[in-house]
Amino acid sequence: MRLLQILLIALVHTRAEYSWTEYEDGAHGSLEGDVLNWAVLIQNYILQLASDGIKKDFSQAYLDSANYTFERKDGRDIVEQVKQELGDYFSKKKKAAEILAQKVKEIYEDFIKHKKFKTGKLTDLKAKQYRDSDIPEQLAGSLKFAPYYKQNVSQEFSTIKIADEVPREEEMTVDTVNFTAKLEDTFKENAGNDEFLRWQYFGSTAGIVRIYPGREWSTNFAGFYNDYDPRVRPWYIAATSGPKDVVIVLDCSLSMKGEKFSIAKGVAKTVINTLTKQDYVNVVCARASHWDQVGKLHYYGTTALSCQQDTMVPATIAHRKDLKEKIQKLKAGGTSELEKGLEIAYDLLKSNPRTGCQSVIVFVTDGQDTDGENIRCGPGYYTRSGYVPGPICKYNWTKVWSVADGKSKYSLPQTRIFSYLIKEDAEEFPGRLACSHRGSLVKLNNGQNLIFQMRNYFDFLSSSALNTKAMWTSPYLDAWGLGIMVTYTIPVISNGTTIGVVGVDATLDQIENFLTKHQWGNVYSFLINKEGETIYHPKLKPSTNLLEDPIFIPITQLETDEEFPLILKDMREGNTDMKVIEQKDKSTKTFFYAAIDDSEYSFAYILTDTDKEFRRSQEPVDRSSYTTSYYNLLKEYLNPVVKEEFPHAWEELEILENETQRYPGLTISYKHSTIFLAPKSHCDPIQYLYDDNLAKKTINAHRYMNSYETDDGCVGDQVYDKGIRADVLITQPIEEIWKSREFESLSQVKWTNIGLRSGVFRTYPGHRSKRGYDPTKRPWYRRTSSTPWRTSISTPYMDAAGVGKIVTISQAVFEGMTPRTDEDCFNITQPLPGGCVCEVDTDCISRVCYVSEAPGPNSDQRRCATERVEGVTGLDILYDDFQNRTMEAMQASNGLKSCNQHYTCPNGEDKCQTRCYLFDSKAFLVMDPDFLIASALDESKYEQVQLGTKEGEVMKDLIYKHDFFVRVESIDFQGSCRITPEEPKLSLDGIPKNPGEQDDYIRNKGPIPQFNSEYGCIQDVIQFKTNDKALGPSGMITGNVSGPCMSGFYYVTSLPKTNLYLLIIENWNSYPASLFYNFNCQITRSIVNSGAYRIINGTCNQASKSSRTLAEEGKCPKLSDKDLMCIYTTATPLTSTPVLILLTLFCTYLIYL
Repeated sequence: MRLLQILLIALVHTRAEYSWTEYEDGAHGSLEGDVLNWAVLIQNYILQLASDGIKKDFSQAYLDSANYTFERKDGRDIVEQVKQELGDYFSKKKKAAEILAQKVKEIYEDFIKHKKFKTGKLTDLKAKQYRDSDIPEQLAGSLKFAPYYKQNVSQEFSTIKIADEVPREEEMTVDTVNFTAKLEDTFKENAGNDEFLRWQYFGSTAGIVRIYPGREWSTNFAGFYNDYDPRVRPWYIAATSGPKDVVIVLDCSLSMKGEKFSIAKGVAKTVINTLTKQDYVNVVCARASHWDQVGKLHYYGTTALSCQQDTMVPATIAHRKDLKEKIQKLKAGGTSELEKGLEIAYDLLKSNPRTGCQSVIVFVTDGQDTDGENIRCGPGYYTRSGYVPGPICKYNWTKVWSVADGKSKYSLPQTRIFSYLIKEDAEEFPGRLACSHRGSLVKLNNGQNLIFQMRNYFDFLSSSALNTKAMWTSPYLDAWGLGIMVTYTIPVISNGTTIGVVGVDATLDQIENFLTKHQWGNVYSFLINKEGETIYHPKLKPSTNLLEDPIFIPITQLETDEEFPLILKDMREGNTDMKVIEQKDKSTKTFFYAAIDDSEYSFAYILTDTDKEFRRSQEPVDRSSYTTSYYNLLKEYLNPVVKEEFPHAWEELEILENETQRYPGLTISYKHSTIFLAPKSHCDPIQYLYDDNLAKKTINAHRYMNSYETDDGCVGDQVYDKGIRADVLITQPIEEIWKSREFESLSQVKWTNIGLRSGVFRTYPGHRSKRGYDPTKRPWYRRTSSTPWRTSISTPYMDAAGVGKIVTISQAVFEGMTPRTDEDCFNITQPLPGGCVCEVDTDCISRVCYVSEAPGPNSDQRRCATERVEGVTGLDILYDDFQNRTMEAMQASNGLKSCNQHYTCPNGEDKCQTRCYLFDSKAFLVMDPDFLIASALDESKYEQVQLGTKEGEVMKDLIYKHDFFVRVESIDFQGSCRITPEEPKLSLDGIPKNPGEQDDYIRNKGPIPQFNSEYGCIQDVIQFKTNDKALGPSGMITGNVSGPCMSGFYYVTSLPKTNLYLLIIENWNSYPASLFYNFNCQITRSIVNSGAYRIINGTCNQASKSSRTLAEEGKCPKLSDKDLMCIYTTATPLTSTPVLILLTLFCTYLIYL
């Protein structure tokens, strides 16, 4: 990678095609004084706009004047409480599955014992026995939208899904549907005993699944119902086959080129897709070097594809994705070398780590013993007559059989080989290989429905082990639409025969809820499994945002304290304890952790020094001057149910609908602000997110916010967390301040808001927010709270409510002033904590020193703000107005080189201009003249556009010459890539979807899924951050640049009270492409550009450290040791298999009759 960058940089400096002579190294610009002046003018404009529009001082005064109580927090108490709650959560799922498994066994054995009738047809069964998920007529009128399931379901009955390949009139099919109908009462009882229970189901060996609650099956893009065979689902195979070691050997020789190799790769990926974390796997690509007809040597080798080429790797999601990526990139080539391939396969199956329970080789070939005329096994030679090519490669299959026979003698357990012959008729080689090693042979003529075509392998797995062990699966993306979940599976065995698997699901978002609802201040939590993989962590994406089965990275990549491995060891052993880790600044971080009963997970809470004493704001004592607070669902105030409760609210709000000039498609109120309460403000965020009763939500919120009853928090039937009403009331007076504002750009301000860390979000004008909105997770909130002493400006973006292209200007507000006496502060060295007397901002830890209205010591003097950010307040202004006002400030003193002004270049060309940009501390452009003409709907043209994509030469100079930008690189294991560029979410009217339409998508979506070009991927994330020290004493960097894209003299300076920097390029002159495309220009920009780039995942450093196999530990299930039917035809008809010989003799007999 480093070498590639050096080569690219060298290429950029190649000056053969361009005349870059406008500037010599000693040239200087003429705008230095103007640039410094412009920076001051722009900063003053932003600060004045913030002062006039946000009115932060008022919000801060309300927080300072509030009453606070102090609570001592003990992490041990929290851990015990969460351990109890999560333990109860998992144990209920486990108990439900056990009850279901026992019931399946009972009704199956009873059915077999008393069956004295001839099996009829499915159509003979009654409706209560047979409701098919693929036959909507059987479900008509019975399905209702259930928010907890995100789809239409029936909680009155279960439904049946029969795999496409299963004959519907077969006796086993009808009998399975018949006897499983008696599970209805058990399903309902389980659901009644656990409000958090989701899907319950039984997957049978017949290829049928009965699922509760009942649902219509999902369809593909063509409107056909998707196939679903439980027997090939990872949860089923893991429960029935038990742990196994699988090596896939692919014949990668040239004879496999084309469709054959595509089918072979499909076979490999199908096998990998059905493995689980308890299995071990590797893939071998078998081939060898060869010469061609003219004597040229082509190099190929037989290799294992995994990161660990000499060992098996656990079939975790990370390793499965890694292998599938590498398989996809394989190309057929070389000559056959299957002898070496099988040697490697058997060696892998003897290596550690592995399970040692079952050994399987999946062998894929076309059976050809030659790869064509051009593949030669010798270099050839010259004679007087000319060049003679080497001999054509012809493979001796006997050697391969000998290797397999010899290696298998020392294999424990004995390895079975499943051979797949691709398109050709050469059955003898792969057939004998499979049949001699207790496997079977299948010929594949196409790559369609491989799971069905490979049923010999999958049927064997589902019946090979008499596994009675129940287990929790790894988290995976639910095929039925509930996001990331884990499943507790139990194989059901009757009289020594597996009849199927029961499963009960638990959603990861509910588990996250248990953890996050007990957090406060800066406290955070995480969840890991017994392998130390991270299931939940605030640095990872929420489970609801993932596109594919998640890749779980080691927790040590997120928790990097030197002493953390000791904590991890303790957690993996299932212990409950606490440990204090001292930080470099002498502060401490305390880990409180515990294992969760009836699961394989452990969790931890992390507290800093300031979190052990929690200050909670209290409701104002005197509320006589406070007006009514209104919930954000304005339309619901017209709902008859709500109107009966609050009859005058609609008139008081003076609601306007679809004000096309400023707020098209929205319902707003100019008279009042509205309150939105984020999911985390609720006692049960999951219930809030899934509850579609908007009228009830509005009544509950309105009544709670304006109530005088004691706020006890999450006890009894309370809906909202303790202290939420206090935050609503504390921010209420700002409404009148916002309404009375008068300043020049007010007409361009779309929204003014304040978001508090509790999740309370007040916005004006009043309008609806999207249901899952959380102000504390928005970029503007995080950016501002990370540098609370600065006024922050966002990059342009499309407003979440759809009103257009905006920028957010925001400022932090702090927790109310901490009362401290002079004695408290006397022995403290600077920087000072909140409440101490200060003179300038740099005296304080918070870097904010101001006169506060808070009572207490030194209330008449300037004091340091409290270190904790209570919230962020800001305004959203239309981007066009922001840019126009900014550009107006940048007028050159000589009137000749103002921003965007064109003039004559130093070399006499009449095509130079002054280009002006604003960028933030991460090198994203905040203002660019081109943003003005970009469509608001095309966010890719203006949102998070990096400086390097527009001015690559300047960016390169700032990185490599001045060290102004520091490159930061990381790996995102939960990234998202796209097949096509992202398109805006529009309504049928061609305008952006409003929050209500986005919330209602799940309810209103049709049966056919919309096309989604996003998919999960692993990405190399490259970012830049600014280094202010590089600006030097003058506060400015200047330089000449001349490259393949442009030339000019640039100036960079900061707007120190904001997060912005000003870039001015004098005599900016762009270079057009010499032909049709300026490649060197694109290279220059690409090497200095930030972004997320798709990569093959780096799992090589995640080697399993297990030294003992499961077999050695006595943890393997008992195997059925069944023999499989295996037949093949030999190359010569006279030596056909017995069955074919008999058929031939019989046909001959008929001919001679």
